[in-house]
Amino acid sequence: MDSHTILVVEDELLVLETLKTVLQDRGYAVLTASNGDEAIQLFIDRYEEIDLVLLDMQMPGKNGGEALEEMQFIDPEVKAFFITGVLVDWESLGALGIIQKPFLTSDLVDKVDSILTAN
Repeated sequence: MDSHTILVVEDELLVLETLKTVLQDRGYAVLTASNGDEAIQLFIDRYEEIDLVLLDMQMPGKNGGEALEEMQFIDPEVKAFFITGVLVDWESLGALGIIQKPFLTSDLVDKVDSILTAN
């Protein structure tokens, strides 16, 4: 598998660390941010190397939708999907999908793999 870089944005530290570990074990490089503002700054600095963004929807400060909107301004081709426990109209936000919490890590990995291997 080619090495891809994923930005994971999640305010719950345990969930963030778990996702990071699962994705790294799968061979992905993982950047992390614990809120929308931190994610946007990381994206500004490193968007050219980020292949996919996983965003929690509910976070302090900017939520996942607001963060994605700013990322889309920087890179209109950004690939992202939401990991959240709330209902989200992800299509209208320009995301590629959603995984509802709680989820199996295998479902997350399958979703990531399918997005990153699609042409």
